[in-house]
Amino acid sequence: MSRTLEPGITLLTAAEIRVVVLPIGPMPRDTFDAYIDVFSVHRHVPLNATQSFHQGGPKSPFQHLPYKTGALHFRFLQVDEARRRTRIADLHQQRQVLAVLGLLHCPLVEDLLAAHSEFERASRQWPEALAVRCCAFEPSSSHLAANTQKLNDLMIFPAGHLEQHLEVYMHEFAAAVLAALEDAVLKASVSSVKLNTYVDSGDFLGSLAQIEEGLRKLNVNDEELKEKKRWGRLQKAKGDWSLLAGSPRDAFEHYKSAMELSRTAGDAIWYGAAVEGLAHSRVLEALVTARRGPSSSSSTSQHRPDVAASVTMGVPSLQAAPAAAAVQTDMTAAGEPAVADKALLAAAAAQTLAGGSSLVRG
Repeated sequence: MSRTLEPGITLLTAAEIRVVVLPIGPMPRDTFDAYIDVFSVHRHVPLNATQSFHQGGPKSPFQHLPYKTGALHFRFLQVDEARRRTRIADLHQQRQVLAVLGLLHCPLVEDLLAAHSEFERASRQWPEALAVRCCAFEPSSSHLAANTQKLNDLMIFPAGHLEQHLEVYMHEFAAAVLAALEDAVLKASVSSVKLNTYVDSGDFLGSLAQIEEGLRKLNVNDEELKEKKRWGRLQKAKGDWSLLAGSPRDAFEHYKSAMELSRTAGDAIWYGAAVEGLAHSRVLEALVTARRGPSSSSSTSQHRPDVAASVTMGVPSLQAAPAAAAVQTDMTAAGEPAVADKALLAAAAAQTLAGGSSLVRG
């Protein structure tokens, strides 16, 4: 179990988009920390705020995006943390760095174009990133005179009113990430799915590797089995991307398909990961649904989904309870009563920790 866990897990971890923040050029530590703090204020972006910059439309793979109550969640990482790459990113797409932000403190930067080139080199450490942007703060007239028109990933912020500027920028940035996630789902192909990942190795599986090898030898149609594995893993990845996009209902459908395919193919680890994803999707949907309750009119809850969950779940909610109980219903119907109980307990614990009464009502 410890091989798939990481510190600091919360209810939102499975839906957090990991963004590495890079200091580019000379920058005092306290200045960098101040920029990080301002970005962190806007780590939860309401989905409805992205609509000015991106319209999903009928071709979007996320047909159940909760624009009124949902949000995109960002987790900003510093370089050292982002460099500690997980070896199970194939199993959990959300464990990867999916966006890169470079920060330039222009008062200490002589050549803006040279600093941007440095950013481009640094960002190549994360080729898996779906969005790559560079932010230049407090430019002088000489910086503004530089020929930066062709640098589409560069955003220049004038001095003053930084938090207001960043709020609007994060709406646009979130829309770009959402569009990239849509593109990832639409372009995902079963032919690109790997069957020889670290999770498939003996180092990870231990004794389970021998069991799987024995089952594989007993199966006369190995190619058909591999094909089902690929399809199951593809559905698991689409479920992960759907959660990251803020659409737990779409994620639920993908995880359910992944469970069925992985079970048929005997792909035990991916089956377990799909079950976990199914529970995540239902708990997160319960939180989204809870925001429609009587407490969701709070201005704080409208812009801070983590606070919104606590505020709304702090009172008995007739809407939150059925949504959370649906975790148990769905998991039991899928033949996983033990996991269903754990998922329901997780939802109940979330409400209890938020200061409300348990979702489990006798």
